[in-house]
Amino acid sequence: MSADLIYPPPRVLPAEALRISQEAPRVLQTSPNGSLPYPLSLLASTETQEAWLTHENLILSCLRTGDDKSAKLCLDRLLARFGESNERVMALVGMYEEAVAENDQALEKILQNYEELIHRDPTNLPIRKRRIALLKSMAKTSDAISALTELLDFSPIDAEAWAELSELYFSQMAYQQAIFSLEEVLLIMPNAWNVSVHVAEV
Repeated sequence: MSADLIYPPPRVLPAEALRISQEAPRVLQTSPNGSLPYPLSLLASTETQEAWLTHENLILSCLRTGDDKSAKLCLDRLLARFGESNERVMALVGMYEEAVAENDQALEKILQNYEELIHRDPTNLPIRKRRIALLKSMAKTSDAISALTELLDFSPIDAEAWAELSELYFSQMAYQQAIFSLEEVLLIMPNAWNVSVHVAEV
């Protein structure tokens, strides 16, 4: 199995994403499509963690390259294995729905669904992050900033969220808030020299 399918590089170029997504038929043919429910699966199955990481990474590459059919097959297997209540699977379902949404009304419906899920479980960070990504893609920057600050109330040591908040503040010309957010990143990751440079630039 390709290492890129299990541990893809942080920035996958379009050509690489296409190559990875083209491996979907082979992976789907050779991987298990049925599984015992947890915890029985731990005792009587030959499945590996890498198999499910592969499915997750395939979904991302397939959605990126427009292979919605293969993405749905991978997603169905993850749903069958981990269930609808698994937070990571919920986020992947949301990502799939966003990718196949045909208009803004469909995206608004997905956004409303995210808000209902967050209302039921405020600590569901994967869904909070999907909601933020969707708000950003819909150009609702002020709502995305509010959603990010709410997320950071639950997870104040999320350096990635602080960095994203800084970018949003910067885009709104709120430079003091942008600098403050970057300083929070430095408190969490003091050796991040690139963040120090970015603070100086801001």
